[in-house]
Amino acid sequence: MSQTAKLGYPEVKHGIVAAVVMANLVRHAGRKAAFELVATGEPVDAARALALGLVNRVVAPEKLMETALQSARAMAAIAPQAMAATKSLFYRVGELPFDEALEAGREVNRRMRTFGKDKP
Repeated sequence: MSQTAKLGYPEVKHGIVAAVVMANLVRHAGRKAAFELVATGEPVDAARALALGLVNRVVAPEKLMETALQSARAMAAIAPQAMAATKSLFYRVGELPFDEALEAGREVNRRMRTFGKDKP
Protein backbone atom coordinates (compact mmCIF):
# COMPACT_ATOMS: atom_id res chain seq x y z
CA MET A 1 0.00 0.00 0.00
CA SER A 2 1.23 3.48 -0.76
CA GLN A 3 2.17 5.60 2.27
CA THR A 4 -0.25 8.26 1.08
CA ALA A 5 -3.24 5.99 0.46
CA LYS A 6 -6.25 5.52 2.69
CA LEU A 7 -8.75 2.72 2.75
CA GLY A 8 -12.10 2.34 4.35
CA TYR A 9 -15.54 0.85 4.32
CA PRO A 10 -17.87 3.86 3.88
CA GLU A 11 -21.00 1.86 3.07
CA VAL A 12 -22.67 2.69 6.41
CA LYS A 13 -22.43 6.41 5.59
CA HIS A 14 -24.53 5.68 2.48
CA GLY A 15 -27.19 3.69 4.35
CA ILE A 16 -25.93 0.27 3.32
CA VAL A 17 -23.85 -2.48 4.91
CA ALA A 18 -20.28 -3.54 4.08
CA ALA A 19 -21.68 -7.05 3.82
CA VAL A 20 -19.41 -8.53 1.15
CA VAL A 21 -16.19 -7.67 2.99
CA MET A 22 -17.36 -8.28 6.56
CA ALA A 23 -16.34 -11.94 6.99
CA ASN A 24 -12.80 -11.41 5.74
CA LEU A 25 -12.41 -8.09 7.53
CA VAL A 26 -13.31 -9.63 10.91
CA ARG A 27 -10.80 -12.42 10.33
CA HIS A 28 -7.99 -10.05 9.30
CA ALA A 29 -8.50 -7.06 11.58
CA GLY A 30 -10.20 -8.71 14.56
CA ARG A 31 -13.69 -8.09 15.88
CA LYS A 32 -13.13 -4.75 17.60
CA ALA A 33 -11.20 -3.06 14.82
CA ALA A 34 -13.46 -4.50 12.11
CA PHE A 35 -16.57 -3.24 13.89
CA GLU A 36 -15.09 0.23 14.26
CA LEU A 37 -14.20 0.31 10.56
CA VAL A 38 -17.64 -0.77 9.31
CA ALA A 39 -19.68 1.09 11.95
CA THR A 40 -18.01 4.48 11.47
CA GLY A 41 -17.11 4.30 7.80
CA GLU A 42 -14.00 6.35 8.58
CA PRO A 43 -10.93 5.69 6.43
CA VAL A 44 -7.60 4.57 7.88
CA ASP A 45 -4.17 5.57 6.72
CA ALA A 46 -1.50 3.17 5.51
CA ALA A 47 0.21 2.85 8.90
CA ARG A 48 -3.05 1.85 10.60
CA ALA A 49 -3.93 -0.56 7.78
CA LEU A 50 -0.53 -2.21 8.24
CA ALA A 51 -0.95 -2.38 12.04
CA LEU A 52 -4.37 -4.04 11.58
CA GLY A 53 -2.95 -6.60 9.17
CA LEU A 54 -5.03 -5.35 6.26
CA VAL A 55 -1.94 -4.88 4.07
CA ASN A 56 1.43 -6.63 3.98
CA ARG A 57 3.67 -3.61 3.47
CA VAL A 58 3.65 0.14 3.03
CA VAL A 59 5.95 1.82 0.52
CA ALA A 60 6.61 5.28 -0.83
CA PRO A 61 4.17 6.18 -3.62
CA GLU A 62 6.92 6.25 -6.22
CA LYS A 63 7.96 2.70 -5.24
CA LEU A 64 4.45 1.20 -5.29
CA MET A 65 4.38 -0.17 -8.85
CA GLU A 66 7.98 -1.41 -8.67
CA THR A 67 7.30 -3.19 -5.37
CA ALA A 68 4.05 -4.72 -6.62
CA LEU A 69 5.67 -6.00 -9.81
CA GLN A 70 8.63 -7.40 -7.87
CA SER A 71 6.25 -9.31 -5.61
CA ALA A 72 4.23 -10.57 -8.59
CA ARG A 73 7.38 -11.73 -10.40
CA ALA A 74 8.58 -13.59 -7.32
CA MET A 75 5.26 -15.45 -7.02
CA ALA A 76 5.10 -16.11 -10.77
CA ALA A 77 8.53 -17.78 -10.57
CA ILE A 78 7.21 -20.45 -8.20
CA ALA A 79 6.43 -23.85 -9.72
CA PRO A 80 2.71 -23.80 -10.63
CA GLN A 81 1.88 -27.04 -8.80
CA ALA A 82 3.58 -25.78 -5.63
CA MET A 83 1.76 -22.44 -5.81
CA ALA A 84 -1.59 -24.15 -6.43
CA ALA A 85 -1.08 -26.51 -3.49
CA THR A 86 0.06 -23.63 -1.27
CA LYS A 87 -2.98 -21.52 -2.09
CA SER A 88 -5.37 -24.42 -1.68
CA LEU A 89 -3.94 -25.42 1.70
CA PHE A 90 -3.75 -21.82 2.87
CA TYR A 91 -7.47 -21.23 2.36
CA ARG A 92 -8.41 -24.67 3.67
CA VAL A 93 -6.53 -24.52 7.00
CA GLY A 94 -8.10 -21.20 7.93
CA GLU A 95 -11.42 -22.95 8.40
CA LEU A 96 -10.17 -26.11 10.14
CA PRO A 97 -9.58 -26.84 13.81
CA PHE A 98 -5.85 -26.74 14.61
CA ASP A 99 -5.28 -30.52 14.71
CA GLU A 100 -7.08 -31.02 11.41
CA ALA A 101 -5.11 -28.15 9.87
CA LEU A 102 -1.85 -29.81 10.92
CA GLU A 103 -2.96 -33.09 9.38
CA ALA A 104 -3.98 -31.34 6.17
CA GLY A 105 -0.49 -29.81 6.04
CA ARG A 106 1.15 -33.19 6.55
CA GLU A 107 -0.98 -34.69 3.75
CA VAL A 108 -0.04 -31.94 1.30
CA ASN A 109 3.60 -32.36 2.32
CA ARG A 110 3.43 -36.10 1.56
CA ARG A 111 1.67 -35.51 -1.75
CA MET A 112 4.10 -32.81 -2.90
CA ARG A 113 7.16 -34.90 -1.99
CA THR A 114 6.01 -37.55 -4.46
CA PHE A 115 4.90 -35.11 -7.18
CA GLY A 116 6.41 -36.09 -10.51
CA LYS A 117 8.20 -39.18 -9.16
CA ASP A 118 5.86 -41.51 -11.06
CA LYS A 119 7.13 -40.16 -14.42
CA PRO A 120 10.08 -41.73 -16.26
